[in-house]
Amino acid sequence: MKNNPSTSLARLLDGVAIFASLLLLFSLSVDIIHRKTYILSAGVEELQLIVCMVFVVDYIVQTMIARNPSRYFRRNILLLLVSIPYLNMLEWGGAELHKGLYIALKCLPMVRGAVGVYQLIKYITPTRVSAIMWSYIVMIVLVTYLSSLIFYSFEEAVNRDVEGFGTALWWAGLNVTTVGSPMFAVTPIGKILTVLLPALGMILFPLLTVYVTHLVQRSLPSTDTRRAT
Repeated sequence: MKNNPSTSLARLLDGVAIFASLLLLFSLSVDIIHRKTYILSAGVEELQLIVCMVFVVDYIVQTMIARNPSRYFRRNILLLLVSIPYLNMLEWGGAELHKGLYIALKCLPMVRGAVGVYQLIKYITPTRVSAIMWSYIVMIVLVTYLSSLIFYSFEEAVNRDVEGFGTALWWAGLNVTTVGSPMFAVTPIGKILTVLLPALGMILFPLLTVYVTHLVQRSLPSTDTRRAT
């Protein structure tokens, strides 16, 4: 299976998709943290269009090389939907978008990038369980970072407790680990994130605990081995 040219091509495409997502995430970070605006610069907007086109091409090729193309198309239609450059299309149409919708649309391609991370991890990890666990870890890190960017975009100008992006990242980390942050959100989006992040942490961290416990149990000698000794 690993020597199959189609599998190698799929792996290469996932790698390209991940690289494109990281490049876009870096550009978004520069705009939000240093330019302190949620509006994409012209260069980043063009980059987002290119990244979305890479995702669309990736989806088309993956469908063509799949064992059952029609089944792949139906089961992964959401990948295509999150790959469409909605923000660029609306900008071309002259639409004026609400701040929340604008930020949501510019972060939407990150969903496709997260799927690419899972696919790549699945190729390089020995078991399906390990792939799922590593995917959870990557997802926690990615969601925490994106949430801190969104939180900073909305709160920086109106919340006096947000002294910089480091503060927003600290806030997101405390909330996703369910520790709780002493800094309170003042915007509706910030308050929604304050609820969603701990909920995500309560779902994912117990799964990681189960996985670590499973690894520890596997490393211990079996009952039969202990009796034999």
